[in-house]
Amino acid sequence: MAVITKIEEQKNKKRVNIFVDNAFFCGLNKETAILFRLKENSEIDENTLKNAIFESEVKSAFEKAIDYISSRIHTKKELFDKLFKKGFEKKVIDSAIFKLEEYNYVNDELFAKTFVQENYKYSKKMLENKLKQKGVSNEIISNVLELNTDEKEEELCEKQLKKLLKNKNKNNFSKEELQKIYMSLFRKGFEFDLIKKVCRKVLVQNLDEEE
Repeated sequence: MAVITKIEEQKNKKRVNIFVDNAFFCGLNKETAILFRLKENSEIDENTLKNAIFESEVKSAFEKAIDYISSRIHTKKELFDKLFKKGFEKKVIDSAIFKLEEYNYVNDELFAKTFVQENYKYSKKMLENKLKQKGVSNEIISNVLELNTDEKEEELCEKQLKKLLKNKNKNNFSKEELQKIYMSLFRKGFEFDLIKKVCRKVLVQNLDEEE
């Protein structure tokens, strides 16, 4: 069985270097070393050291995630991606995120609700796409967007249309100009049928001739 011959504090006083049989073995978070009761001149088996290294990495990943969360709320996927780029292994990240969820420091449903509230000018489709990109599950997205009624979507589309029409004569549009308006609203995530409905409501001219 190996022997811990030296425990040396690093420049980062939260970490220590562990020497086994007079040779450097690894660096650990100091709290982890205390948790595993690692002491100089004590015998240690390989599995215990491996477990200590893993727990130390999880703690480091957890603390790094807390740094990210302190600036703004994150989804699990966002945290995973950032921690992975920092060089943490997948199983370490998974364990760190599991702990974050236990403390409710990461909550995708809360993130989604907050995101929808802060981006109330977005269409449902755009909100859905952005939340998917951030790794929010389809179930959570569906639940959160239930409150965005068809009436609210129509009202939002109408507001966006009126922005596009600002300082323009609503009585005189070429076919090309109307197509640009349609495509602009479509890129914002509004359904084509809704766009036609709102345009007929807002514009004075008969749009049937332009279809």
